[in-house]
Amino acid sequence: MTWLLVKLGVRLLGFIAVFWFAARKHPKIKIEPRWAVPLVAGLFALMNVGMYWLLAPVLNLATFGAAWFAMPLVINLGFLVATMRILDKKRWLVIEGVRATLFLALVLTVAHGVFWLGLDWIPAKVS
Repeated sequence: MTWLLVKLGVRLLGFIAVFWFAARKHPKIKIEPRWAVPLVAGLFALMNVGMYWLLAPVLNLATFGAAWFAMPLVINLGFLVATMRILDKKRWLVIEGVRATLFLALVLTVAHGVFWLGLDWIPAKVS
């Protein structure tokens, strides 16, 4: 149970860093007010951690594993769009344009891959 909470905490902090980085580096990604960054990242992290393990096997089965390399990007793009829709009334997360959305989804997918490698795959191989 403790290891699960550590993994969730690391992912939350990592996604906060990714959203903060993306909002600073890309002019079309805006998270305002500044204190909303952890809330936006937390909402995304909950969807990513909670639903990813349910959706990935289903989508991989639906594509017969042919799109295994693209599934994380597609799923994270869907979670990002869902996060924007949920926060639409508050206007805490505003992404202008398809390129900015794809950029953020790609950065989130890379972070997701690093978290999976460091928190799931390597500990399973070491123990």
